[in-house]
Amino acid sequence: MAHIIAASPKGPRANSAINPSALALEQNLILLCLICHKIVDSQEEAYPVDLLQSWKSSHEERISGAFGVRSFDQREEARSVLEPYFRSNRATFEAFGPDSESSWNPFSDAVDVWRVRVREVIVPNNRMILRVLDSNVHLLSSVEVAVLEKFRIHVEEFERKHAFGATSSAVPRFPEEMNHILY
Repeated sequence: MAHIIAASPKGPRANSAINPSALALEQNLILLCLICHKIVDSQEEAYPVDLLQSWKSSHEERISGAFGVRSFDQREEARSVLEPYFRSNRATFEAFGPDSESSWNPFSDAVDVWRVRVREVIVPNNRMILRVLDSNVHLLSSVEVAVLEKFRIHVEEFERKHAFGATSSAVPRFPEEMNHILY
């Protein structure tokens, strides 16, 4: 895993104007083999940020296509693909999330289970929901596009806190309007 923009102030393609916590986000990471990682970091003029971001974007598009993220003609088709992810996230949140009954029990391991379930269930589900909606944005109304962007912010901040350990507690709540998207 390589940083597109260096995590350290003196690293390749460093940019001191960017918040350091943002440098650990998935958007700033790219998978490279060990040899390519070394080449890219040692020749930063030949491998600028824009080029690495285009590589990443291109690769993500190929992977999305390979894993069946489709563009649909009907809103109902897209919604039916999203439903299992929404159900899974809701069930996980209700069973182990911060507002769950078990989280208030001092003898429960719900907090530990929640941390694991966030990484293993909610984060991948959220990413799939975003991929499906991004591939089908043509089916969304302008109001729904705004809801999608609120959800994207929620997902990014949620990941920063729960997957990358950012200390900020300013994670916007899941936008309830997402429960009605594509209906």
